[in-house]
Amino acid sequence: MKVVNALAGLAVAAGLVTTGLAAPAQASVTPVIYNYADGWMSPMIRPVWTTIGEGGSPLAHTWDWSTWNSQHAISSGTLWVDNCIPNCALGKNSYHKLLVTLWDVKSHDGQAYYSIMAWYTPGYREYGQNTDIMTMRTDNGFWHVVSP
Repeated sequence: MKVVNALAGLAVAAGLVTTGLAAPAQASVTPVIYNYADGWMSPMIRPVWTTIGEGGSPLAHTWDWSTWNSQHAISSGTLWVDNCIPNCALGKNSYHKLLVTLWDVKSHDGQAYYSIMAWYTPGYREYGQNTDIMTMRTDNGFWHVVSP
C-alpha cells in the first residue's frame, strides 16, 4: 500500500492529476485501459498483458489485478524488457518485478478509461528513466512516458 500511496503522491506532486482535456467519467462505470499500439481500438478490463507500444517496447505481464474500480486499478506482475541486441527480433528478454497502478479516470466517446499508468520496478530503471517508477499518460489511446 505504501507504493500505491507513493505513486499517487508522485502523480499529485508532478501535477499529473488534473481535470484536463477529456470529460470526467461517471463513477458508476467500470473504466478500461486502452491497450496495444492501436489507439482507441482495444479497451480492456484486467488485461493479462499490458503493452505500451510495438516491437521492442517493454511488456507488462499483469496477471494479478488486486483492485479495479472507478478510481484506480492495481496489479502486480512481471516486466519483460527486450535488450534489442543486435536488434529487437534477436534480442534477449530480461524480467523484473512490477507493480502497475492506473488512475485519473476520463471519458472517450462515453467509455470511462484510466488516463495515467505508473510502472514501479523495484531495483530496475527502465531505459531513460531516473528512478524505478515510470509514469505514462494517454489522451489519445496511445501511452506516452511523462516521467524522465
